[in-house]
Amino acid sequence: MISVAVRLFDVFRQECKMAFDYGSIDLGLKNPFKKEGAVTAIRGAIEALLGVYLLVQAASSVKSDAVLGWITVVFGLFLLGLGLKTATSGIIATLRYFVGRNHPTSLAANFSRSEASTAKEESSYVAYSKQDLTEMLVGRKNATFIEPHGFLAHFLHSILPKLTFMPYPVRNMAQRLFGAIVKTLVALIAYALAAFVSLAGFAGEIGEFVFPLYSVALTLYLLLVWRQVGTALVRTADKHIPSMGGMVLAKVIAGAIILPVAVGVGFSLFLNTAKMDLADVSQLAVYLPDPHTALYLISILVGAIVVTTITALMLFKRLNYTDPKVEVSELRENWQESVHPNEIFINLDNLVMANRRYKEVPNRVYQELEPNLNEQVEGKGKFFGEMIQEIQPKVKPMELGSSFNLARLTSLVLGNLLYITGAILVVLLAFNLGAVYQTIAQFGGKSLARLSAEQITTLSNVISTVVHLFFAAILLRAFARILTNSAHVFFAEMLFESELIYLKVEGTFTESKISTGTGIHDSTRSENTLVRSSITPWIIVSRIVSSTFAASGMRNLEHPRFILEMHKNDEELASIRKDVVGFLKDRESIAAITSERDLYNAAQIHEINQQSRAIPMQQAIGQNHDEAAGYVRQEAQLSDESKS
Repeated sequence: MISVAVRLFDVFRQECKMAFDYGSIDLGLKNPFKKEGAVTAIRGAIEALLGVYLLVQAASSVKSDAVLGWITVVFGLFLLGLGLKTATSGIIATLRYFVGRNHPTSLAANFSRSEASTAKEESSYVAYSKQDLTEMLVGRKNATFIEPHGFLAHFLHSILPKLTFMPYPVRNMAQRLFGAIVKTLVALIAYALAAFVSLAGFAGEIGEFVFPLYSVALTLYLLLVWRQVGTALVRTADKHIPSMGGMVLAKVIAGAIILPVAVGVGFSLFLNTAKMDLADVSQLAVYLPDPHTALYLISILVGAIVVTTITALMLFKRLNYTDPKVEVSELRENWQESVHPNEIFINLDNLVMANRRYKEVPNRVYQELEPNLNEQVEGKGKFFGEMIQEIQPKVKPMELGSSFNLARLTSLVLGNLLYITGAILVVLLAFNLGAVYQTIAQFGGKSLARLSAEQITTLSNVISTVVHLFFAAILLRAFARILTNSAHVFFAEMLFESELIYLKVEGTFTESKISTGTGIHDSTRSENTLVRSSITPWIIVSRIVSSTFAASGMRNLEHPRFILEMHKNDEELASIRKDVVGFLKDRESIAAITSERDLYNAAQIHEINQQSRAIPMQQAIGQNHDEAAGYVRQEAQLSDESKS
């Protein structure tokens, strides 16, 4: 008990140890597992109480019969440990959902400098590479969706074309369920053929005698088939299921025809070797437990119909919600501007893209902008830069309707009720296993050959009860697991919307010099090196819808995120173009004085220049005045002389 408690505490501590980047701005990511966790916790509590009940019963019986008490203790500890584990996971699912600024997972490796530590942690489970994202945007294709493999998968995807565009967990769940249905039908066909061969006399008298064994084999096979359907959600699930083509079906049919004959021949050899006949075997078969194969087969078929109906309803609602478009908004132009190429890239990274952050969360950088300037000859060259960024994803609520919510809740509750019923059967199994021990103990250690017919019948009945309780518990838990896991898949899926932006800028540039303020009498001038760039941008913007499957515990949203839809976003593209063009048109190519002190100093220099130019002008004017006065006097003198 102490070791079980310590182990459960360690599990709880590890589950609660959650790494996240705290931020005071809420990103709107809520816990999707509160209902599921509450129902699961109640189921775990009931299982734990059943375990405690067995332990109490064991304490009262261990004094009278130690072996019987220890049998009850083992089953009690099993149920108690199972119940505590289930209740712990359910309680954790209802607690606070720790979501940091780094959630959800990036699409590809994130090269943002502010997310270096987070990017290193999530690098092992990102779904794409930067090359994948480039090909998806430029090539207008979605690498998430792949062709189904195998005849069975092709057939299912032909019936449900939208299934191809589902996330892998949903897609694989549907394929596993459909595969179980097909295997069940094929097994029933094979059973019918075997019945025809055996009961029609093709395998002789022995074939008819051993036919009940085929019913038992069919029951066990179908039980294993449906038990495998309830595989737990694998968030990095495989992308295909095994092929089941025409050759496999032919082998099943051929085996159903040949097997009864082969079994008949083998059984005949066994009888000859053991020197027995069918009458002897019939006498021994009387003491064997009744297999109740008809009841098991009906239960399996009814359970298959119920789980298929509920799961199919949820699946069809999810299929109708998808819109698998692959569209982008694109801009390709040529701009002739007086700007240095480096300034273009700096503006794109630090202003245009940074201004598009969602709730101040840094953008996901999948391709760093590393401008490459290649100066070919003096003053001339070319440049190139490429960048892929994703704006912080925001939650997109899935409104699938009230019927979907009802089917999901029904699947969850019914699955947990089956789990509880299976736990009750385990309690009965413990008591009946104790009855088997007591029955054997009553025989006083006699061998089976020395027992009377009545004693053998009594022992056969109690063993039959144990066997049927065991298989009934397995059957209930198999369908319970299918229902709870199906509900969990649809509780866990979360959709996100975000902008995925691809920028590529390339072109050529030339340098020239320009001088201003070089008048005849100016002493202050501005001399600048002007860079003339021919810019060819290629901008692609797509509003993507991505899907991830959350979990409760430490790694709540740290799972691959897959792109399901790609839509045009012309408004965002126009906004990016406006910001870039506005920056280019507002550039200053000529250096000017903006400091008030520099303006005052320039004004003083200007006054000095005016004064220095004024001195020679005054001297020239004075000299001209003297010459004019002498000329006037000379003219007056000449006029007097002429009069005389």
